Amino acid sequence: MTKEERKQKRELKHWNQEVKLIPKMIEIYCHGHHHTKKKELCPECQELKEYSLYRLSKCPFKVNKGFCSFCKIHCYKPDMREKIKDVMRYSGPRMTFTHPIFSISHVVQMIKYKKSLKRKETEKND
Repeated sequence: MTKEERKQKRELKHWNQEVKLIPKMIEIYCHGHHHTKKKELCPECQELKEYSLYRLSKCPFKVNKGFCSFCKIHCYKPDMREKIKDVMRYSGPRMTFTHPIFSISHVVQMIKYKKSLKRKETEKND
């Protein structure tokens, strides 16, 4: 396997993790806000989950995918974007207790991504 193939496989792994992460975050949010049973979603949260996974499946950056919040292409409708932001704000800190490995991995990816953005910007300005 070449270096490029390994890199692509690693980047697809990040995309696959996000596919698993979004439903978990929505479940935590729905359970906390709409008082549903664990693993169950209210109709509104079910719609958000389906919409989010659909948008993610259509992402043109599956390989080399960064974080949606830094993306130049905004795939989400404005109302859905606000909903997913609320979900992430609520669920993010709680993920530390329910899914610590996902949570730590996500934070590490975010730090690496921000560093790479700064590096690219520094190179651009030089």
